[in-house]
Amino acid sequence: MHSLLEFLSTQEEQFRKPRLASLYSDFRLQRATNPHGYAANLSAWETGLAHAAWAGLLPGGHDTLLLTTGEALLRALETKEWGRPLALAPVIDEAISQGRMISVESFIKSPTSIYHRSWFILPWRLLSWSTYRIGLESPFSTSGTLQNERYVLVKNVEKAAVKVKAAIACHQSRVDRVLSIQEFRKEVEIALGITSGLTNDDFRILLVHLSRDMKCLSYDSQVVKIGYGGDNVVSEITQEDINIVSLKSLIANLSKQLEVLSPKINELDQKARAAVSNKNRVVAMASLRSKKLYETVFFRRSETLAQLEAVYRKIEEAVDQVEAIRVMQTSSQVLQALNSEVGGTERVEDVLEDLRRNMAQVNEVSDILNEAAQAGSVVDESNIDDELEALEREDQAKSHRTSATETKEKLEHLERTLTPSSDHITAKSEVRHEASSGQDAMNDSTRALKRLSLDMGDIGTVATSQEALNETEALTY
Repeated sequence: MHSLLEFLSTQEEQFRKPRLASLYSDFRLQRATNPHGYAANLSAWETGLAHAAWAGLLPGGHDTLLLTTGEALLRALETKEWGRPLALAPVIDEAISQGRMISVESFIKSPTSIYHRSWFILPWRLLSWSTYRIGLESPFSTSGTLQNERYVLVKNVEKAAVKVKAAIACHQSRVDRVLSIQEFRKEVEIALGITSGLTNDDFRILLVHLSRDMKCLSYDSQVVKIGYGGDNVVSEITQEDINIVSLKSLIANLSKQLEVLSPKINELDQKARAAVSNKNRVVAMASLRSKKLYETVFFRRSETLAQLEAVYRKIEEAVDQVEAIRVMQTSSQVLQALNSEVGGTERVEDVLEDLRRNMAQVNEVSDILNEAAQAGSVVDESNIDDELEALEREDQAKSHRTSATETKEKLEHLERTLTPSSDHITAKSEVRHEASSGQDAMNDSTRALKRLSLDMGDIGTVATSQEALNETEALTY
């Protein structure tokens, strides 16, 4: 099975086996009889081809942002069971009419953004799509042929642009935001995870989209200038930008040369040592001479690299100073505008004086209201004392009645308990007096009951107990 077919059948839900019969048929008839099925087939093909392109599986190269139509694409999609798809043409037509596919030539040459919807359709495609819409072209045609054309997949371009824009957001300083074309291309490949290299067409389309449609950079044949932050306007590339890129490129080349020279020097040193060990003086001398030559070149280029890096740091410092001056100038203008709104020191003093006067007036009104409230809230203290004494007397009387009731209940319980039943009667009871100190008689009765005890055979004690009970009842009533 072809890798493209395998990708569609395993990665795309709409290309499962039950759906293949409908997808490979000439489903143009469904446009009138089954609009929902027709739209589903169009969406399935368009989405599947876009995903296959992103995976680099379409015929005609490793482009991830382009779709090349024609015989090669039909052969790649051909199966033994269902043959070739018969309705890819309306899929392409519908995508073009909706702006989801744009011819490469129109995409690159158009001066306006793709989001303005002012795009030109190639004459043959416009005529074919128009005649199909008005019914002059038969929807029952089963030729299944496709014109050889290349189209930009807009969704893939937008997806790649989002990834690249996030990757280049780390470039903040003015010097760092100026890159060579080669350096920017490497960053794009890293951002998109492309290890085999980005195709020239993909890179060109992405540059156009980032510059014209997203307005996040400007570029020429040598330099890419990244916009700052969220700015939608990127300044034109100047001669200073070109000089900075040349300096950065020279520093990068010298660094690569030093990376090559260092292992070479180590290799010659090891070769000379091995020759000395083998008593081969001629080889040892030749290796040492070569080593010295490489070391000379290494040291000279190291010095040149150090000088260029020092110049680059000075440029960065100067750029930072320019940015600082620009910010301070802008801040000065802001402060000047704010000071003009304040109106000078005299206006400030007048405002403060008015504020103090108004606050003093508010305080005077508050004092008057507080005095009136205090005057209306005077209370006669003698009436409060009388009412408090009455409440205390009522509470004391209630307490006395409660204590007397409890004492009566306890004595009744004691009377029932102390009835003689045998020769040996022993009874002990304790009555706790909870009344006030004014009831002396009740206290005496309670103390007498506490001392009460019955010995064996002493029946007369019961009578004494009965007298105490009668006395307590008399006091209670």
